[in-house]
Amino acid sequence: MAPPPDLTVSQWADRYRRLSPESSASPGQWDTDIVEYLREPMDMVGKPGVREIVLMTSAQVGKSSFVENVIGYFMHQDPCPILHVSPTISSMKMFSKERLAPMLRDSPVLTGLVKTARSRDSDNTIETKRFPGGNLAMVGSNAPSGLASRPVRVVVADEVDRFERSAGTEGDPLKLAIKRTTTFWNRVIVYVSTPG
Repeated sequence: MAPPPDLTVSQWADRYRRLSPESSASPGQWDTDIVEYLREPMDMVGKPGVREIVLMTSAQVGKSSFVENVIGYFMHQDPCPILHVSPTISSMKMFSKERLAPMLRDSPVLTGLVKTARSRDSDNTIETKRFPGGNLAMVGSNAPSGLASRPVRVVVADEVDRFERSAGTEGDPLKLAIKRTTTFWNRVIVYVSTPG
C-alpha cells in the first residue's frame, strides 16, 4: 500500500472536495482559485510548527467551507481524533446535518469512510462520525460533558465569538476544548469566527 499523497489542505480540496447543492450556489468541484484568500489559512493547517490558525472574517466569505475542508482533509489524509465546537448544541446539529452530511455524501473519497447511519449504530450519529484511524466529535460550547474526557489532536472552534462564556460550572469552553489536545505533539487548533 502506498501512503497518501503529501497534499496541503487547499490541494486536497482542489483534488477531492465536491461542493453540495444544499450549501453552495455553485455545486461541483471545489476550486481554491475562486476563493484565493482562503488558500493561505488552509495551507497553514498541518504545516510543521504551526499549532494555531485564526480566521476572523465577515459573513458569507467561505469560513464554513474552510472548516469543512479542514475536517475532510484530516478524515481522508491524516486520520485522527477531531473535535468540532459550535456555539450551541442546536448550531452543532445544524452543522452536522446541513454542512457535514452533504460533504460526506458528495465527496467520493469521504463517502465510504463513515458508515451509513442506522438507529443502533454509534459510529455515525449527529454528534459523532467514526472513520478508519479516527473520529469526529461535534459539541456545543454550552455542553460541558462534550468538552471533557476525550483526547483529540485537532480542535476546530467554529464561531468562537458566539461561544458561551462558561460551559456550565466547568469554565471557559474554549480552554476546555484546547485542554483535550495536550497529549498530542502535533496538535492543531483552528479558531474561526465572524466578529461578535
